Amino acid sequence: MSEPVPTIVLGGTGYVAGELLRLIAGHPRLALAGVLSDSQPGESVAGAFPHLLSAYPALKFASLEEIDSLMRRTPNCALFSAAPHGVAAGLIDRLLGAAEAGGMHAHCVDISADFRYASAADYESVYKHPHGAPARIAQFTCALPEHLPAAPTPHMSHPGCFAAASLLASVPLLASPNCFSPGSRAARARAASPPRARTTPCVTAISTATARSLTATPRRSPPAQGAPRASRPRSISCLIRVRSPAAFTSPCRRVWSNP
Repeated sequence: MSEPVPTIVLGGTGYVAGELLRLIAGHPRLALAGVLSDSQPGESVAGAFPHLLSAYPALKFASLEEIDSLMRRTPNCALFSAAPHGVAAGLIDRLLGAAEAGGMHAHCVDISADFRYASAADYESVYKHPHGAPARIAQFTCALPEHLPAAPTPHMSHPGCFAAASLLASVPLLASPNCFSPGSRAARARAASPPRARTTPCVTAISTATARSLTATPRRSPPAQGAPRASRPRSISCLIRVRSPAAFTSPCRRVWSNP
């Protein structure tokens, strides 16, 4: 087995950095080389994350200058950024530039939103401030590693927690040829008909119009003084109905929508 890859974590005292440190501690191919913290340089990593004391008993947070020097003299390293949005891009750009100036190779994974968008204009339209390193955007691919056989760019960015949850659930379905029926006339006709008890699909999506009627809160006149307050209508917490629990044991579940 090859030697573990020296790994550097940015934004060291935050929650996401703590999770990165925990994962790196148990990773067979990564070896932690430094943790950046502008607010607590020289302080113990275990002081910020007591649950990681056994993994990093003597490790201390490093300053930006120390990490910059480390990037310049580490031939191949992995850089994980847990720095906040708007800060990560400039920080990453500086450290990748330091590695390039020293003739070193580094691969970066950014957990913030700074490299999720394909252009600086898209980023600025959402976050309302200029991008910190627009020249680096083309070097990043925003995706989950589970969905890429190989990285098409030197660096990667994370799509975000909500997007990741949606992608992890939907991409395997879209990639499987057996989980969705082809759009044949018979399939469209069946989808247009109301579902019955013997309908094969186990999940039925309620139509938009039905969902709106279910979730709409009717306007009521204020009760007269002294009159008992009417109970509030129950909210609809889920718009997905399970048709047949036994169908979950089948290798394929098809989703049908009412018109």
